[in-house]
Amino acid sequence: MSKKPKRGAPAIDMTAMVDVAFLLLTFFILTTTSFREEQKLEVDMPSSHVDSEIPASKMMVISVGPRKGSPAEPTEDDMAIFVSYSDEGTRDKVVRFMEEKLAADYPDLNLKFSEEGKKYFSTVSEFGVPLLQMQKWLNATYDEQKEWPMPGISAKVTDSTKIGDYLYNGNDLQELVFWGRRADPQMRFAIKGDGTVPYPVIYNIISTLQDYNVNTFSLITDMEEGGMVEE
Repeated sequence: MSKKPKRGAPAIDMTAMVDVAFLLLTFFILTTTSFREEQKLEVDMPSSHVDSEIPASKMMVISVGPRKGSPAEPTEDDMAIFVSYSDEGTRDKVVRFMEEKLAADYPDLNLKFSEEGKKYFSTVSEFGVPLLQMQKWLNATYDEQKEWPMPGISAKVTDSTKIGDYLYNGNDLQELVFWGRRADPQMRFAIKGDGTVPYPVIYNIISTLQDYNVNTFSLITDMEEGGMVEE
């Protein structure tokens, strides 16, 4: 009488499954992690019920909100203004125009940006470094540039800074709007403001835009169902 062959437990090669699992894990990590540069200024935008798309190119966005550590009811002095240019080519032109004009207007600064600094600026999505600190920021090491303290720029004339025989009026935004327009004559503008921003701060921003005949701009807000509003 013949004996039945012994059957062992079926063996499953898990190697391929483990590989697939790690590939899936890697995929989900990569697709859920943002690789954009961290936004420098946190803005809690007011809501709106109107939906209109903001262009992704040829834009200068002016963000304004309270600095970190500001009180629950911040004042005008607690506000910081940051700027972003949407296009890398525009940022590259802006930093070179900036170097040229600041060096001509304020020769006592002996201003000169390193090529590495200018290349770094062209990659920065948003910044809030006052103009008179630009040289130190852009000539610092790469690690220092990334961690550079950004108090925000000014949007009003202060007439408070004298450099040699030259008087700097203090309105950083005015200069940045000018350079943005020079770099891209088709530049469009948007204001992204925190809901706690006092009216005088927004007034100074709008007045600065109007100095260059910018009377049409977008207001970026949160929407209850997602989206932005353009006025």
